[in-house]
Amino acid sequence: MSLVVAVPLGVGSALVYGTSIVFQHRESHTAREENARHLLGLLKQPMWLAAVIGDFLGFMLNAAALAAGPVVIIQPLVVLMLPVALVVGWLTGGPRPQRIDYLGSLAIVGGLSGFLILIGTPGEGHAPKARYFALTVLIVLGIAALMSLSVRSRGAVVRGAMYGAAAGVLFGTLGVFVDGLSDVVSHRGYFGLVSTGRGVIPLIGIVLLGSAGIVLTQVSFQVGKLAATLPANTATDPFTAVLLGAILLHEHIPLSAAHLLGYALCLAVVTLGAIQLAQDTVANHPDGANPVQPADRLSE
Repeated sequence: MSLVVAVPLGVGSALVYGTSIVFQHRESHTAREENARHLLGLLKQPMWLAAVIGDFLGFMLNAAALAAGPVVIIQPLVVLMLPVALVVGWLTGGPRPQRIDYLGSLAIVGGLSGFLILIGTPGEGHAPKARYFALTVLIVLGIAALMSLSVRSRGAVVRGAMYGAAAGVLFGTLGVFVDGLSDVVSHRGYFGLVSTGRGVIPLIGIVLLGSAGIVLTQVSFQVGKLAATLPANTATDPFTAVLLGAILLHEHIPLSAAHLLGYALCLAVVTLGAIQLAQDTVANHPDGANPVQPADRLSE
């Protein structure tokens, strides 16, 4: 384990994610309703395809970071994509960041820093038996499906937020699986990824979780603005990763009453900062219209 290598790679991944997510939202967000035809039509949009390629680059950087460091430290770094998205949105035609946005960025960095200090050094994780990976995939996919179906009759803002939260659960779990695979490689080499259940099952799980997460993310962008989708996504992603990293991979995290309170406070600070920053990342409508005005940021 080398945090000197892992942390910069994790930060680099957040930088790439924060950039690509702005352009994905612009191409996806067109209506209040889920539209499968429009989602398929994104495959013909060069800007969206370029953003998805950026996502893949971000995933590769994240995977490299997880190979070098524990998921309970690396995955929470994903929240840094929000300040990045704010700046990218502004540079590409969105609203200029205000003083309160810098405070939101400070809240995110401060909450994340406090969380990492509380976590300390969790040590190496260990891949569980293949059946636990398989059971986790089924449970997490079921949870994501229930979260999505529970808001089918609600308004666009609520649906967008819940779809984003469900996608965050999927991506957080995916990060845990990538970390688990790094343990398989360290003990059995790359051949172990295709010759053992502990390698094959997580690989299948990554494909399923990643595919479902991408679809839910695009649906959340389609029906909801970033002010609704991003805070939910960036809260559930690291929360899920830390929880499963401790349960599934047995990465040690302090669980005293004081630590649990500290984790909750850090999560609240990051979430509040995320809500503020996400309000300003909606730069333009997908058709190139004028930037969204402050009064419209949370409305549909």
